[in-house]
Amino acid sequence: MRADMTASPVLRHRATGTCLAAGGRQVAVITGAGLGLGRALSVELTRRGVHVAGIGRDPCHLAQTGDLCVPGQFTALRGDVSQPGPMRELAAQVEAQVGPVSIVVNNAAIYRRQDFLGAVAEEVVDHVMVNTCGPINVTAAFMPGMLDRGRGRIINVSSFAGGNPLPGSLGYTVSKAGARVFSQALTVELARRMPHITVTEWIPGIMATRTGRPSGIPPETVAAWGATLALDDSPDLHGAIFLCDAEMLPPRSLRRRVKDALLLKPSRRPRILAPAMAPAPALADPRTGDPE
Repeated sequence: MRADMTASPVLRHRATGTCLAAGGRQVAVITGAGLGLGRALSVELTRRGVHVAGIGRDPCHLAQTGDLCVPGQFTALRGDVSQPGPMRELAAQVEAQVGPVSIVVNNAAIYRRQDFLGAVAEEVVDHVMVNTCGPINVTAAFMPGMLDRGRGRIINVSSFAGGNPLPGSLGYTVSKAGARVFSQALTVELARRMPHITVTEWIPGIMATRTGRPSGIPPETVAAWGATLALDDSPDLHGAIFLCDAEMLPPRSLRRRVKDALLLKPSRRPRILAPAMAPAPALADPRTGDPE
């Protein structure tokens, strides 16, 4: 499917925020921008002065997102993240017509309940094509521009399902495991050669969206955390993992803990994106990302 790009009329909303790039127009690409978290992130980032190029498969959903964003700050992009060729074409259009992309948020995902005994292989493959290959295709399409400019920010929206399989969710579990490994591999690939391209994995938590729960966190609250994370390209965030609004620190070995205690070395505290509200890890949803 060929990617189509249209600008959407929108309502104005006052915004504040600090952009990652110094000078010029800041451009962020968000996949799955037509619904849920992708929509909320688009609205929040435009309020903070960022121009959002929102990718989705449903032009009506994208238009509805645009209606909620700051006027002139949202460009609707009809595209399928599972298709590498159209993604490269779309990236070239965005760079030429919207501006240099400094932020990519890999958010699009599909979730369909299925178990291996009852599912057909094609259903599992569909999950892999969108949830695993999608972030690879989108990142590969926009990476050349970041490499040319020597900096960039990549947020991979992740899920605990990648490490803790869900019964009846074979395709989602397998595909999200692949996406998590891709994020880790990308972190290692860029660490030495391109230290100014920062990659972070983010597990947003259970949201009050159609794939979440009515009692979940409002997507607007989650989007405020995500926008703060996306606009911070500090090198020490490279390879970090965030759950909701708090950093997940890697476990320390017993030897390290004993050594730190003997040296009276204080433990590093996790970074918090929004100190006013810090949900417990129990709120983490195994299903994250917006359906396409």
